[in-house]
Amino acid sequence: VLALGAVAGRLPERGRALLLGLGAGFGFGVVEVTVRLVDSVSPAKLFANPAAYALVLGGGAAFLLLTSALQRGSVTTATAGMVLGETLGPAAVGVVWLGDRTRDGLAWLAVLGFAVAVAGALALARFGEAPAEGTAAAETPEA
Repeated sequence: VLALGAVAGRLPERGRALLLGLGAGFGFGVVEVTVRLVDSVSPAKLFANPAAYALVLGGGAAFLLLTSALQRGSVTTATAGMVLGETLGPAAVGVVWLGDRTRDGLAWLAVLGFAVAVAGALALARFGEAPAEGTAAAETPEA
């Protein structure tokens, strides 16, 4: 997750915010997945469970990356990347490693919903920002 942030630091502003947001989304995805793997909150079992440490590290990394994304780009772009990461990462882990499945005959609906979520986040990243004030004023004819 943090390696993604290191790569993002070398990109132009818009791409940087999107990739930092994506890293933050993956970090929050680590939190989402590890919560499923923590089966007891008793202190002895919690401190012995590696998932508890992954939860803290993933959440901390996500917080740092999202903060950096918001400082270096627009909220719209950073959030779109975060939504992609929160959607792609946990869904892949759930299906591949945790045995997540849909109801019989409804796999197409799950794929469609997943595709719509990803397409919406990509559209938000690409077209979600309002034009700059100078640009909008230049395009508006004066009376």
